[in-house]
Amino acid sequence: MAEYVNEEAFFNAIYNFQIPEIPSDTRFWMIRTKKGYFYQEFLEKQFVALAWNNITKSTDFGNPESLNDSILMDYPEIKRPSLVINKCKNFINEISPNDILVIPSAGSKFITFAYAGEYFEEESKTVELEQTVINRIEHGEVVISEVACPYRKRRHITIIRTIPSDIVNHHLYKAITSYHGISNLDEHGTYILDHLFNYYTYKNNTRFVFHVGKTDPITSKEFSGFLYNANVFLTAIGIDDSAISTQASVQSIGDIIYNIKDLGQFLSDNYLWFIAIFVVLGGGKFLTVELPGLPNIIKNILSISDERKFSKEKLTEKSSIMLFALSSFKKK
Repeated sequence: MAEYVNEEAFFNAIYNFQIPEIPSDTRFWMIRTKKGYFYQEFLEKQFVALAWNNITKSTDFGNPESLNDSILMDYPEIKRPSLVINKCKNFINEISPNDILVIPSAGSKFITFAYAGEYFEEESKTVELEQTVINRIEHGEVVISEVACPYRKRRHITIIRTIPSDIVNHHLYKAITSYHGISNLDEHGTYILDHLFNYYTYKNNTRFVFHVGKTDPITSKEFSGFLYNANVFLTAIGIDDSAISTQASVQSIGDIIYNIKDLGQFLSDNYLWFIAIFVVLGGGKFLTVELPGLPNIIKNILSISDERKFSKEKLTEKSSIMLFALSSFKKK
């Protein structure tokens, strides 16, 4: 039986409604899991780690020649020690708390997104232990469940969500399949955020992500109808058409994304419109509980004693445009 949000909580949510604003200095990193061997441990114990235990927070990075020699002594398989040094510097010094990490499982079948936390070291993890464990992994002497991560350099994490790789944006997935133990993914930041939020603002752009759940082929009429009617809705409520751009990745299941520049003040003056959009984006849910349908939501919004409320005719007309455009894409 559906659980409906009570009126007071609903109105409070509307008055306190905000689109998440991602800090412009947020950075994005991929941390690999040694062929997936450490993936489950990372998630269960909520940390990530990086190899090359002879480099620590006390390492003098100002003497690269000596550091190169040290790496070649302990890890003779390394061909380009400068790359190792840069990865360790990034992990220790460049990742900041609340940066977003991308953590792939074995074979990148699942992708976990997490906020980075503080750096720390597990001093019991020595170079010798690391070499022993990694050697056994490389020679297939252990299975994933039998081995613990031997890396010293670590960071706490807060897990955001895990998704299967078959719904990951193909540009992002290509970057994730990179071999490197740690990679910077700043250029793919919006693709990452698109998987984490239905709507958000980042670097003066507000993005609305419509997750297409239909598994059957999408007809050209459905696709063009959605794009046209969604654009009609956005321009009808006063957004300049030149500020709107669209991108789509819809292999039946995929995303359609609307990007709007400099929404700022317009959003603060017209936020009730966007609540109607987001209820549709969330499949009829708000405050994590099911709502009693968009027509009743519109009715409740109109009853709010607020100088910014809209006329019933305008709100019903413009919301029905969006509902019509979305109807074909909400099928599972």
